[in-house]
Amino acid sequence: MAAEWVYASGSAWVSFDAATQQIIESLWTRDQATWINSRSFRGPVYVDTSEMVILYGSYSYTIARVSS
Repeated sequence: MAAEWVYASGSAWVSFDAATQQIIESLWTRDQATWINSRSFRGPVYVDTSEMVILYGSYSYTIARVSS
C-alpha cells in the first residue's frame, strides 16, 4: 500500500511533487522536522511531521498522509 502526501490549499488537497513526497515520507518515518527545498512551492519550506504542517514564507499549510 503506497502513501501520498498532500497539503491543504483553500478547500482542496494538493499533492506534492515526487521528490518532496519522498523527503516528507522519510521525515515522517523518523518523526522529524527540517527545512527542505520543494518544487511544489518553488523554494524552501519547513516541514514538521509531528505537527503535520509546512511553513512557507508567512503561511502555514496542513499536511496529510493519504493511503492509496
